[in-house]
Amino acid sequence: MASYEGLDRRVRELIEARYKEFEQDVQHRQGLAERHSKLQNERVKRRHDFMAAIGTDMKKLDAAVENENRTLEAELAAFLKEFRPQAVDRAPLTAATAKDAAIRMAVLAEAGHPILPVFASSIYTADKSIFAHVAGIKEWNDSIGTGWVLPDNPARILVWMIGHNPGAVCGLWDYHWVPSPFGVTFAFVPPVTATYEMTAVIAFHGFYILKSDDGLFTCRDASVKLTAQMNAHQYADTAWTDFTLLDIEKENADEITNYDRTHFLDVRADLRKGDPVVVTVKGAVDARAHGGGAYAELNFHDGTANYIEPLFLSVQQV
Repeated sequence: MASYEGLDRRVRELIEARYKEFEQDVQHRQGLAERHSKLQNERVKRRHDFMAAIGTDMKKLDAAVENENRTLEAELAAFLKEFRPQAVDRAPLTAATAKDAAIRMAVLAEAGHPILPVFASSIYTADKSIFAHVAGIKEWNDSIGTGWVLPDNPARILVWMIGHNPGAVCGLWDYHWVPSPFGVTFAFVPPVTATYEMTAVIAFHGFYILKSDDGLFTCRDASVKLTAQMNAHQYADTAWTDFTLLDIEKENADEITNYDRTHFLDVRADLRKGDPVVVTVKGAVDARAHGGGAYAELNFHDGTANYIEPLFLSVQQV
């Protein structure tokens, strides 16, 4: 039978290995961002030169665009100041979530399905300053600014992302955005060799903001996305199963919406008795916006009501 120390060591090894994969992705995105910036500058110059060649008064046009951006940025600031605090300070749903989880666990236990608590959670970041205040074990890579955190409370994950890029040009996407990944890990030892179905139950409590309005001279859009992947690792990783939990993109939007969902994520694997299994759910929080006054935010962090809570893992033989 695997010891707790053995399981802990294996979980830590997997978290660190996946962080290395995240580092490589960040470096890849940095390279894309540099090339993209050059392309964007060249396209802006060509557009500017063409408009001037057909007789457009570019001083007036540039002034009009700048004035429009200032106006929309002021409107955005007023919008966030008025409405965002309501989402941050809303009442938590802790009691309702706990009651729902208890009922589900009781039903599964009656059916003979083992119920496992979360073993560990992790957060990776491309900006270590974001999670510097989070209590837990930390390791930073100062050369590229990335890092990971193992929160002291693995059952409460705090992540968020804001997209706000007033200078983005129509038709071009920005590659410098790096979603905020989090990981949830469960561990157990199969009692018999068999095919197992493992279902992770995770509660998401947060909110998202989308703000974008096309102007006379520029286009704007905003989007938020929440994705997850899940696999089981015994001697090697099984294939990752992908889940899209939230995916909204709008060109014209003016909304703040609470996001309270309990998601059931499942994977199957053939497992051998007696050897430890690590089940991992990886998630990513993403928010993007383009143009003056455009804004996107996906928040499972601020206030007492917004967080991600891994509830349990249900295991059953198929």
